[in-house]
Amino acid sequence: MTDSPWPYPSYSDRRWLGGDRGSDRSLAAVVRTVRATVADAGGTASKDPDSLLGALTHLADIAERVDWAMLSLVGESRAHGVSWAMIGSSLGVTKQAAQQRFAPYVKQALEQAES
Repeated sequence: MTDSPWPYPSYSDRRWLGGDRGSDRSLAAVVRTVRATVADAGGTASKDPDSLLGALTHLADIAERVDWAMLSLVGESRAHGVSWAMIGSSLGVTKQAAQQRFAPYVKQALEQAES
């Protein structure tokens, strides 16, 4: 019996999202990163609402930085002649979806680099 209505392992549980050494390597990296970022900020993983909200804030910050990193890699790929179709394939989306999401930012960055 669990003391929470949430049916999955809690953020405070080492098995959260498969754990930091789970079979999904990317998800395990997210788990390690969130836990390390929270610990670096002096927090701990617990079921306490303040702990959960703090972890959520850190995760949102990490997600924003992941977006920046993705944009950087997409822009660098385009600067090296990689097609939108290949970029879309790497991201698991269509060429059009990749272009729609990233092309304006890539164009702006390349224009700024030229000036």
